[in-house]
Amino acid sequence: MARIWILLLVLLPHTFFGQLLQDIQAKNAITTGLHHLYSYEFKEAGQQFSALRSRYPKHPAGYLLAAMQMEQQYFPLKDHATIGHQYVQLLEKAFALSMHLYSKNEQDLEAAFFCTASLGFLAGFEADNQNFFKAVNYAKKAYSFMKIGLKNTENQPEFYYASGVYKYYRISYPEIHPIIKPLMWFFEDGNKKQGLSYLESGTKKAVFVKNESLFYLGYIYNKYEGTPAKALPFSLELIKAHPNNHLYVLQRAELLSLTGNYEGAEVYCEQLEKSKSPYFMGSAMTFRAMREEFENRNLNAAESLYLKSLSYPWEERFTKDIRGLSYLGLIRIAQKNGDTAKARKYTQVAKEYLEYKNSLIEFSRITGQ
Repeated sequence: MARIWILLLVLLPHTFFGQLLQDIQAKNAITTGLHHLYSYEFKEAGQQFSALRSRYPKHPAGYLLAAMQMEQQYFPLKDHATIGHQYVQLLEKAFALSMHLYSKNEQDLEAAFFCTASLGFLAGFEADNQNFFKAVNYAKKAYSFMKIGLKNTENQPEFYYASGVYKYYRISYPEIHPIIKPLMWFFEDGNKKQGLSYLESGTKKAVFVKNESLFYLGYIYNKYEGTPAKALPFSLELIKAHPNNHLYVLQRAELLSLTGNYEGAEVYCEQLEKSKSPYFMGSAMTFRAMREEFENRNLNAAESLYLKSLSYPWEERFTKDIRGLSYLGLIRIAQKNGDTAKARKYTQVAKEYLEYKNSLIEFSRITGQ
């Protein structure tokens, strides 16, 4: 939960424009490297980012991109302590270089965004590691730079992603989690409708943050708006461009399962299994269990798969709520089998994992709570 509201405050804008992109070699290295990164071609991405650091040793871009690669290649970072330390060092270097540029010219939008991005990643890392005091401090620092971007959204297409996510989450997240409302006075107000509009613009007009715009627009429609069918076109565009990206595959499998296309989801479940990541393998078990429960009407097989999914680990950002889907399935099956003790047990545990619209509605429907 904390990781998402940290994201709300900092937004991680991967925005590279201005002076750096006047160098055609730098622009090519960034665009080519990002394509490799999103395609999970980490060796090739690393080569591009290394070349960028060599050519621009005093610019933060190469260091930030290298950190982004680590975050995806070693997901989740909390399971890789040594890599996590290197990740923090790269971000601290990126921030120091960004601040050096910003101190020379406080009107430098590029410097301001690299300050925001490096601090944002640091905030997210600390939140993932339950260091919330550090995370909030980083987030507050990031916000002071991000306000510059909020004022320039209409002038620069790459701002649409950051401003869109901010505008939406600034309203929606405190609605779902009232406990953080007292912390929000520090931050400019949002607008959900405008946030969605900005993200839509980001999917059409942005270059460097197009993928982020597509992914989080789908994420919001699914998790917060409770309309997974609306998320499908954005997911499809991502999966066509980067069919081996585990997070895009996970999102596709989830959306197809939630909209009842279990046969279509199976292709992506197979990919999740082949990833060898226990986080994604557990999610595949959940989606297959849903198929057994709803399509095949095989409650024994569904229960077995739901239980098997719980033997895999979960992480906060992308698989926690999917674990909640397994508990919802187990509650439904226990109720149908007349096992009230099991239903009560699963009901108590499920509360820990459910926070998004449709899951909460389903929990209320089947438990009356």
